[in-house]
Amino acid sequence: MNYPCSPKRKTDKEIICPHCNGKTVIKYGRYKNAQLYYCKECHKRFVEKGLKYKTYSPQVILAAVTEYNLGNTLEAAARSVNRRFKVKTSKSSVHAWVHQFADICTYAKLRAAVVKRYTGKPTYAFSFYHSGLTYTFQYHLPKLEVLCTRYPALIQYLKTMHSAYPPHFFKDDERCSQLMIDVAITRHERYNQACKLAELAVQTCARAGERHAAVEQFMLINDSSTVACEIPVWFWDKQLDRGICGHIDMVQIRQGKVFVLDYKPAASQEKEEKVASQLYLYASGLSLRTKIPLRLFRCAWFDDTVYYEFEPAQSMVKPSH
Repeated sequence: MNYPCSPKRKTDKEIICPHCNGKTVIKYGRYKNAQLYYCKECHKRFVEKGLKYKTYSPQVILAAVTEYNLGNTLEAAARSVNRRFKVKTSKSSVHAWVHQFADICTYAKLRAAVVKRYTGKPTYAFSFYHSGLTYTFQYHLPKLEVLCTRYPALIQYLKTMHSAYPPHFFKDDERCSQLMIDVAITRHERYNQACKLAELAVQTCARAGERHAAVEQFMLINDSSTVACEIPVWFWDKQLDRGICGHIDMVQIRQGKVFVLDYKPAASQEKEEKVASQLYLYASGLSLRTKIPLRLFRCAWFDDTVYYEFEPAQSMVKPSH
């Protein structure tokens, strides 16, 4: 574990906390590609922005890692990014990048076994419409079948989404993000793997509006626990006497539990009551549709600096007035 070390010397560059603009900042450990800091004023952790590179941009480096984790050889991954970005990478460069980020892009642990068993692109996708906007549901077939053996109903739910998805439900009923219920939660705060993955993914974005999709796609392909993203969920709530629908940013399988994740670009600034309501409804809906007990679910929202988690089954819930 990394503990806060002594304050930086006067000769070090001044680090400003992005949460409170405080200047009482100390180093809090280091990862291969980023320095982690701790603010003594607001007690938040954050990472130093900017992927360390010399010749190639973060977009090239992370695209190469992603191409490799899609099942391509090192040579094929290099050719793909060379065509896409008009650069001249080599398989040795791709190999070095894959190794450099293996502790964050943990799909490397599964890749060898997956490549032997599966051929073709590992992800499946289809688009659906909700409130006039287009969303792309995706699942990662190898991870789904490897990680969800304990949850066959979840596998069935995701694999049959294309035929089961009810367009009329998403046209007429209320969104989980719009409906507010009172949920008293006990949240746990940390800086974890999801933050590190998001910190990498956002460096591939030219515009802020690209971050959401980039984080989802990057985690679906490169981590070892995300099995699906933009997952439609719909149900009729008897207590509220209304239809409810929405789409979950990401579903992960970790520690034998089903994690419902929502990427929030400014997670620490989100109103806890609103995001807790939204995530609770997502987890409840997925629990109802798959018959997986709510006690086996965990809910979380995060960005590249912080991760908040709570147990929906342990939350106190009553309808808002």
